[in-house]
Amino acid sequence: MKNTVITALLAVVSLSLPAQEEKAGWLWEISGNGLKQTSYLFGTCHGEGHNFTREEVFGISGLQNAFDRSEAVVFEQDYGSNQGPSEEDLKFQRWMVELLRNPGPEWMMPEGSDYRQLYDDSTHFHMVDSILTTRFQDSEYWKKTPKYWQTKIGVVLFIGTRQRQTVDGVLYQEAVKSDKVRGGLEETKDISGGLISTFTDTPGFDSLSVKMQADSLYRGIRDLVSGKTGRMMRRFYKAYIQNDTCAFAKFLASEPEMIKENEKDTFLLKGRNENWIPVIREYITQRPSLIAVGCRHLMGPQSVIALLRKEGYKVEPVR
Repeated sequence: MKNTVITALLAVVSLSLPAQEEKAGWLWEISGNGLKQTSYLFGTCHGEGHNFTREEVFGISGLQNAFDRSEAVVFEQDYGSNQGPSEEDLKFQRWMVELLRNPGPEWMMPEGSDYRQLYDDSTHFHMVDSILTTRFQDSEYWKKTPKYWQTKIGVVLFIGTRQRQTVDGVLYQEAVKSDKVRGGLEETKDISGGLISTFTDTPGFDSLSVKMQADSLYRGIRDLVSGKTGRMMRRFYKAYIQNDTCAFAKFLASEPEMIKENEKDTFLLKGRNENWIPVIREYITQRPSLIAVGCRHLMGPQSVIALLRKEGYKVEPVR
């Protein structure tokens, strides 16, 4: 389950910032290549479960000035009128409800399988058995695969973080108050399928035997019960708010499972980064803009920073 939850909430790409930029913060200037005015690129933090305040977000060095100087604030997605969830949000919610209430045959255990037989250590079985029968109140949990339970627990945790304020949310509220142009680099429908696959298609997990899936489920439940997962998420928030990519990279490196490149990284990061460049070019050509994307999109050899530089722009950290 740890893989499922962390992949769902973090979707981390491998880290390889140039040595001289390791201590750069999340705010970068975009200039050159014929631009008449400077625009900005900012790495946000969304979906990690911390309730961000305006003071925390605009406490990041240089962000208030960049925000004030920008005529447009552009997010990964166009939030539209912000009057309620989009159709794609509702689609994802319906998918989650259907999964939780009525799992299909692909989520069912092979006939004759028994969870007790999946664990060599009886204490592992008893922990899984206790959590699934008491906290999830399913006396017939054993009919469903460990993959189902990893996914369900990941969805429940994800839902629990949706009510908390993200960095993107803080920026959006300020953009509305300031009556700035607001836009998105893509439509929500373009990534809805990827979001669902984040929960269902953890790379490598489907290839595991049911016994190996059961062992992974135990480790995830153990980490939740012990508080390790919560502590890790708090460390993630602290590393981000320090506005130090070096500290952030060290944190991710301390969790080896979080920095494995996989198929979802290709979809959620590299592919989207490439698709965004023409849209970013259009915004920053028209007016000074603040481009706000998830901080992982600023890291690695296929980052938005690297791709903009390849286009001929000068992209430098705001010190």
